[in-house]
Amino acid sequence: MERQAATAGSPDGGGGASRFSVVARSTLPEEITARLLALIRARELRPGDKLPAERTLAAMMDVSRPVLREALRALALMKVVDIRQGSGTYVTSLEPTQLVSHLEFAFSTDSVALVQVLEARRVVEVGNVRLAALRIGEPGIRELESILSGLREAVDDPATFGDLDIAFHDAICAAAGNFLLTQFMSIVNTLGRVSRARTGALRSVREATLRDHGCILEALRAGDADAAAGAMREHIDHVEQSLDSWIEHDGHEDGPVASEPGT
Repeated sequence: MERQAATAGSPDGGGGASRFSVVARSTLPEEITARLLALIRARELRPGDKLPAERTLAAMMDVSRPVLREALRALALMKVVDIRQGSGTYVTSLEPTQLVSHLEFAFSTDSVALVQVLEARRVVEVGNVRLAALRIGEPGIRELESILSGLREAVDDPATFGDLDIAFHDAICAAAGNFLLTQFMSIVNTLGRVSRARTGALRSVREATLRDHGCILEALRAGDADAAAGAMREHIDHVEQSLDSWIEHDGHEDGPVASEPGT
C-alpha cells in the first residue's frame, strides 16, 4: 500500500519538511543519497511511501533540482526508489534480493567477490542441509528425487540444468524450514548467478554436480546430518575448484559459457 510522505512539518521533527533537512549547497549527490537512505533506515520513510514532488523536495533540502535528480537516479539504480513517470518517486518494497540485484555487474568483474560468494554458500548451505536432514519429510525427498531425475535428463542442456540446479538447492533450503536462512540463501543465489555462469559451462562440471547432488540426496534420505553437511561441503569445494580453474585461465575455458549453467 502506497503512503504519501508528509510535506509539511513542524520544528519538533515530527515529519514532513524537517525530515528532509537542508543540505549544504556544496554537497555532492552522494550525500543527498546518504541522507535519504538514513531516513529509510530510521523508518521515517517506509516501503510504498511517495516522496514529495521533485520541486518541493529540492526546496526542502535547498539543492538544485538537477542535483536532486542525480541522487534519485542513483537510488533508483540501487532499487531503493522507483521513479514512475507522471506519478512520482516511491520507496520500493526494499526486498533483500531486489536491493542486491544491481551488484551482479560488480561481481562479474571481480574474481575475489566471486570467491566470497562461494564462502557465503559454504556457510549458509552447509547449515541449511544439516537442518534439512533432521526436518525433511517424504514429500521433500520425493521433490528432490524428481529434480535430480530432471537434472540427469538435462545434463546436455546448460540452461535447463541451471534452472533445476537452483531448484534443488532451494528445495533443500525449504526443507530446512528456517525463514531467515531462506532469505540469506535468496541473496546468495542472486549474487551467485555470475559464478554459476563461470563454473557450469562445461559438461564435466555438470556431471560432477549431478554426482554431488546424488550424494546429498542419499544423506538426506538417511536423515544423516553429518553426512549431508559433508556432501554439501564437498560439492561446494568442487564448484570452487572449477571457479579457480576459470580464473586461472582468465575466463577462457574450452566451450561456451552458458547463460544459466548449473553448479
